[in-house]
Amino acid sequence: MNIKSLLLGSAAAFAAVSGAQAADAIVAAAPEPMEYVKVCDAFGTGYFYIPGTETCLKIGGLVRAQLDYGTKPNLVNTVGATNRGYNWSSYANSQFRVNIDAKNDSEVGTIYSSIQLRGYNGQTAGTGINTGTTYNGGYVAYFYAGVDAGAYGFEAGSYDGSYWTRFFGFGGFTDDGGSYVYNDNAYAAFFGKVGSVSYTAGVDDFTRNAGKTAGLNAAVKGAFGPAEAALGVDYDIAAKAFGMKGYVSGKFDIVSLKLMGLYSAKDNNMYAPARGFTMVLGGKVDVTKQLFAAVDYSYSFTPKTWNVVGDLGWNVANGFAVLVEGKYQSSKQTSGFLRFERTF
Repeated sequence: MNIKSLLLGSAAAFAAVSGAQAADAIVAAAPEPMEYVKVCDAFGTGYFYIPGTETCLKIGGLVRAQLDYGTKPNLVNTVGATNRGYNWSSYANSQFRVNIDAKNDSEVGTIYSSIQLRGYNGQTAGTGINTGTTYNGGYVAYFYAGVDAGAYGFEAGSYDGSYWTRFFGFGGFTDDGGSYVYNDNAYAAFFGKVGSVSYTAGVDDFTRNAGKTAGLNAAVKGAFGPAEAALGVDYDIAAKAFGMKGYVSGKFDIVSLKLMGLYSAKDNNMYAPARGFTMVLGGKVDVTKQLFAAVDYSYSFTPKTWNVVGDLGWNVANGFAVLVEGKYQSSKQTSGFLRFERTF
């Protein structure tokens, strides 16, 4: 009896120890707290916090399909000769863009940066006489970064439209904008805002070869209720050309108007389309919330040339729009396009 009791007791003790070990083996570790992506509303809609940081990120872009028309299109082949191209084409301006914007607050102001990637279509093209002319599609990257402290700031980068260009706007109200010249170049600019008055002063490197084709600029801009006015001076170092640029604009209910003037003392000024004075007069009417019409008229006095551009735009739905543009020049050349664009 004592042996039986001893065996039963040993078995019970072994089972208890085994059960304890088995229970210990399957105990799961406490889960780590999960950090979800949070909405950042400090810089507008579409931003979210990068997990673990105070930086807000926004990702957007567009997909564009465009059919172009021109009565005198030209294509350049590999040996440098210019050939007559097709009147209709869809390879030159169909593209996609991806925008990545990042912002965060700091002790000195808002730190920001922007990267834009573009991809263009490309295919074999010709005159219809088998010239073998080729248009090469490809990818382009633009970028800039800066700090904005309100009354002062600094920005540098290489972008499709320098700070000087964006300060004045891209011409009138059409996609073409009229004869106003915008610079796709590397640049550095100081800027700021005091009350309703903004200012900028910067340097541009038109070919990204410092010291060869650089330009200096400075401008001020003021808002007066529904109206706005800007005036600036520029100097193309390589061309040794002084110039000026300014505009007045206003929005009155559904009608927007803009008058821009450009001046260059010499030819080949990268800030102006021609020597002497050039005028751009633009107007836009928001017919409805989805439909608008715009027109820009440009006139250069030396030499005497002019063009008129008209747009008709339809915002079909949120993120999808159709745009038709036509242009006629004093050289009797007609051009235009039909564009379908999805933005996000």
